[in-house]
Amino acid sequence: MKEKVSLPNSELKVMNKIWELGSTVTVREMVDILNAEGEEWAYQTVATFLKHLEVKGFLSVTQKGNKLCYFPLISQEQYKKNEAEGFLKRSFGGSLEKFLTAFRGSDKIRKEEIKKLKAWLDEYDDGD
Repeated sequence: MKEKVSLPNSELKVMNKIWELGSTVTVREMVDILNAEGEEWAYQTVATFLKHLEVKGFLSVTQKGNKLCYFPLISQEQYKKNEAEGFLKRSFGGSLEKFLTAFRGSDKIRKEEIKKLKAWLDEYDDGD
């Protein structure tokens, strides 16, 4: 990936499908996969999204016969990590403490999640 880029929702939806597949995909295959979910994606729209993802460095393309086959250059886990780090930096100056403080007293975080977070922090601390 050339730089850390956030994807628009439609391009992210396409990437998520490619990551789920775990293999190369043609434009026609991607159209069929997306349309199987009840949406109407035009061939040219999907081809454009795949080209954008290639230009952004998320996909590589090879030609097999008369078909273009796309495959991911970045893992879903790496994308999520980049997104989380970017969000933390943009919104909280890179401070995990400020991020967590934003949830303090919130009913949006469950006790079970707090327990898991504490266990993760203990495990992280033990790893030093």
